[in-house]
Amino acid sequence: MAASTVWKILKDAGIDPAPDRSSSTWADFLRSQADGLLACGFLETVTLSGTRM
Repeated sequence: MAASTVWKILKDAGIDPAPDRSSSTWADFLRSQADGLLACGFLETVTLSGTRM
């Protein structure tokens, strides 16, 4: 994927280039990702041999 394609996708989504973005804290990031992080805590995979991971 070309850098120009990524740039266009980000621009269309209204996401500014990195130096112009407002900075967020680690706590803000974790809050925004909480649903996914919580779901990963309950993820279980069973391999073909029956081993649970």
